[in-house]
Amino acid sequence: MKRLTTTLVLTALLLPTPFFAQEKGVIGGEKQDYFFDSQVNFDRNIPSPEQFLGYPTGSKITEHHRIVAYFEKLASLSDRTKLIEIGRTHEGRPLVVLAVSSPENIARLDAFRTERGKVRQAGTPETPLILFLGYSVHGNEPSGAEASLLSAYYLTAAQTEQVKHQLAGGIYFIDPVRNPDGQERFAEWVNYNRSLRFINDSSLDREHTEGWPRGRGNHYWFDLNRDWVNIVHPESQARVAFYQDWLPHVQVDHHEMGANSSFFFEPTDPDGNESRFVPQATYRINAEFALYYAKALDKIGSFYYTKEGYDNKNPTFGSTYPDYNGGVGILFEQGSSRGIQQESENGLLTFAHTVRNQLVASIATIDAANANRQALFDLQKEFFTIHPKTGGKNYIIGDAYDRSRLNKFINRLLDHRLEVYENNGDITVDNVKYEKGKSYIIPVAQPNSALVQIIFDDKKDYDDVSKLGYGAGFSVAYSSGLAYAQVTNAAQGARVEEKLKNRIVPISRSDYAYLIDFRDSRTQTALFRLLEKDLIVKTASRAFSINRQGQTVDFPAGTLLIPVGNQPVSSGDLFALLKSVGETEEISILPVTTGYNLKGVDLGSSAFRRIHKPKALILTGGGVSSTEAGEVWHLFDQKLAYPIVRVEAEQFNRIPLYNFNRIILAGGTYTELNAQAIEKLKQWTADGGVLITLNSASQWASRLLSDNRTTRRTDSIPPTSAPTNRRRLPTSVLETRINLNSPLAYGLTRESLPVTKENLSVLKGSRENTVAGYADNPLLNGYLPEESGAVLKNSASILTGNNIIFFAEDPVFRGVWDATERTFVNAVLFGDLIRPSFFY
Repeated sequence: MKRLTTTLVLTALLLPTPFFAQEKGVIGGEKQDYFFDSQVNFDRNIPSPEQFLGYPTGSKITEHHRIVAYFEKLASLSDRTKLIEIGRTHEGRPLVVLAVSSPENIARLDAFRTERGKVRQAGTPETPLILFLGYSVHGNEPSGAEASLLSAYYLTAAQTEQVKHQLAGGIYFIDPVRNPDGQERFAEWVNYNRSLRFINDSSLDREHTEGWPRGRGNHYWFDLNRDWVNIVHPESQARVAFYQDWLPHVQVDHHEMGANSSFFFEPTDPDGNESRFVPQATYRINAEFALYYAKALDKIGSFYYTKEGYDNKNPTFGSTYPDYNGGVGILFEQGSSRGIQQESENGLLTFAHTVRNQLVASIATIDAANANRQALFDLQKEFFTIHPKTGGKNYIIGDAYDRSRLNKFINRLLDHRLEVYENNGDITVDNVKYEKGKSYIIPVAQPNSALVQIIFDDKKDYDDVSKLGYGAGFSVAYSSGLAYAQVTNAAQGARVEEKLKNRIVPISRSDYAYLIDFRDSRTQTALFRLLEKDLIVKTASRAFSINRQGQTVDFPAGTLLIPVGNQPVSSGDLFALLKSVGETEEISILPVTTGYNLKGVDLGSSAFRRIHKPKALILTGGGVSSTEAGEVWHLFDQKLAYPIVRVEAEQFNRIPLYNFNRIILAGGTYTELNAQAIEKLKQWTADGGVLITLNSASQWASRLLSDNRTTRRTDSIPPTSAPTNRRRLPTSVLETRINLNSPLAYGLTRESLPVTKENLSVLKGSRENTVAGYADNPLLNGYLPEESGAVLKNSASILTGNNIIFFAEDPVFRGVWDATERTFVNAVLFGDLIRPSFFY
């Protein structure tokens, strides 16, 4: 049956409630020609967003679940579409992508996805053009999500010959809300706090000023636009898997910025913002696309800017990840109304206006991609061709003891479809031995050489810091804390095709005791499992060796001892519990039948100290960094599976502190803590409670809580050649040296400990209280002012004293900084065991 078409007319008469009806004339236009060209006809059988939702586009923030419902409606009505669920968020919301193309292409989606695999062999797949349109990865930047409704409607229902031609030649994946949990949180805030009469002249009104933690982050308050390479969260895991299946030619990423800004589209400033690993063709195509954006925005009278600011090198962004994967990534930034409307330096800024700009940019992207189709296919072929200049260069990475941390890193490379090979022979580089079976080789000469090189980035010779964006140190390899090196003579073995798992030694029963080598990262999680059962567990403060079936087995400080006697469970139940924990955490647990050791301390020595169950609390709200607090919450909730109580800082004086033995302060200002609260906290630490402070919270605590014996003062790296913001440093990687005798270092085997630094502040302390200090030449990747050497030389990265553990940086940075995360978890586990005598 032939479908009828009609010109869409958006009208407030369809509104079911007077609340929105009163906004007519304020929103900015309810007619079709406000959002679409008046000449475009639409299929009458396909409802517009306004018809489906019952209110004009731009009159409220549409919640994620309503957006999904609209996409489901489109998929049920049109053979141009297919709705694909690619995953679920932490809160269980569906992550959906709407595929829109010609009916013939939709019927062949599975075949096209398989065909796209030829791209990595530098072939030319016989597929349509592939575009990935991504919206609102920051939940409180809603104009993108709202525009996705109109973009989907346009591609599904528009009846022009141009659209039909574009559908025949392309597949358009619309990812409407890249952060559903945060977007729902923000939508609820705005829709619940808006007034009947708009408060336009104050950005301080509740509608425009979200409450903590705000909607930018996901459920755990993480910035998902820093997770494309790290892939910590289910949203990113699903999205990267989908991306790698399809390897789109173009991906756009729709964002918002301050209300007084106009609209930004790429290119960025080419001076200092282009990656040396990305083909120049990528940036040339980017510039070609800009002409289409300019023309489209000129047509509707919108102002914009280009070639300024914004980091175009960082691979963790949604707009740059494509550049390292053979596509063209494009960033859009729209001045935000942060609600339905507010005054700005450019006049009244309405939500509808922001939505229209995002929509116009989306449609212009489709037009530009089709016009540059051949260039996009050529770019991918060039990108995935292995170039001779990369031949023979490899990275080798390994660890003889922490198999879990090594596996995690290698599995992340596999998620990005990179080639990884076994190391078939022992090799020593810079006094580090990489053992066969415990190390892997990653060749640079592989289809995606660019992503390999940025993951192992070591650039530190930036000569103009003013050109640096958000970050300068992009190495993900350093985040692992594993030893790695460049080699040309590695014995490359079989390619790693499947995800790695630990190989564990099956446990046998003992009626005396069990030992756990603490050098594998997952032993930390195992320890929490034992402590929550109220078991007696001890840790060795000194090394020892045992006789195991005629062989000498060495155990370092930090080794866990679980005696069988005096436990709250029987010997049989203890064995069953340990067997379950070992299998779940993929760690080996060794039974022993005697406390007499070959060397070092015996099992009954006082050098084995009991570990007490942590009862942890973290302050939230107010001036606390929601990102850093969320990192700690995520660590406890997802990785350690152990409870942590979150309390608003303004409620501190009401907290019964003696219900807790660990308090964590993530980065923040803590102005909510008055003199009474500070004295209360001091008394709590004096009575044995352990305070753990991170990043800027350490600066605050060192001024107000510690005495001269702990921290003499804080200091700042001289900012003469640093960015304008005296406290801000482009994200960089520094090398610290940790004292392996400290309980905070239990499980680590290397003194070298990379950290991320994003500010110019440092901690000063006495030698006996310094657990980790900066290396003589600390910069590993990124940027440091030349004058920083003298300040860092006598500064601490980790400092302890008076039951306070200060971390100068963020040890759980973005949920991926695994080695420093170990030191933080050790602070939680062993904080009450810290004594200066452990250090020297």
